[in-house]
Amino acid sequence: MILWPLAKPASLPNHRLALEMNSVSQFGEDVLLWEHFQEKTNGFFVEIGANHPTECSQTWLLEQHGWKGILVEPLLNKAELLRQQRPGSRVFQVAIGAPEQRGRQQFIVAADSDMYSGLVVNDGVSVERVEEVEVRTLDDVLAEAGNPRLDYVSIDVEGVELHVLSGFNLERHRPPLVLIEDHLQHLSVHRHMVRHRYRLVKRTGCNSWYAPVKAEFCLTNRGEKFRLWKEIWIDTPARCVRFYFKRRFFRQRRRPEQLRA
Repeated sequence: MILWPLAKPASLPNHRLALEMNSVSQFGEDVLLWEHFQEKTNGFFVEIGANHPTECSQTWLLEQHGWKGILVEPLLNKAELLRQQRPGSRVFQVAIGAPEQRGRQQFIVAADSDMYSGLVVNDGVSVERVEEVEVRTLDDVLAEAGNPRLDYVSIDVEGVELHVLSGFNLERHRPPLVLIEDHLQHLSVHRHMVRHRYRLVKRTGCNSWYAPVKAEFCLTNRGEKFRLWKEIWIDTPARCVRFYFKRRFFRQRRRPEQLRA
């Protein structure tokens, strides 16, 4: 999870409510989820890239209020911590990828914070070590768990969102809400969700909220809907150009270091 500029105030929950409910997610998503699901206490979630049991967790608060779920975390030490501190969830110590990625793969552990780790890492991230992990599709994990009825899916996988989505049958599982960390460096993830008849209903920080096209969603006002349209169709093209030059800068800086090595 890469830190990003704070969401606009309209995207954040009431701060008093967030404090009362002990919000732990990065942009107050956990409290918004509690509100969206109308204080439901018997839901089921999937969090891919869970990392820590509570820090920046999208699902800890839900579990504290009766929800059950699946936590996916490739790093062994974090998976063990999740098993100890998240008794309401089943933990899978695997990486989630595309169907063609199944098997054993190298998982890169970032030096500054293991939240930045992944099957690939972003430019500028220092590497501490490499671990070997099992890669499975999300459909594989759900099948092993008995294909539970999903209420909410959270995906935080440091840039390989399309790989995860390609191994997730949205038509079969049809979760009412999917939250995807997406820095909108391109529109591939958005277009994938639209093709599967999901619509973007909210942005909090770097997280995109998707709901089925005909599903009701009440947490977005008219002004925020306009900002969503602007974010996708005006701001994102400019951001794509900026990230293109940023990637070129990092690659050009890395090339002399590789030659010296």
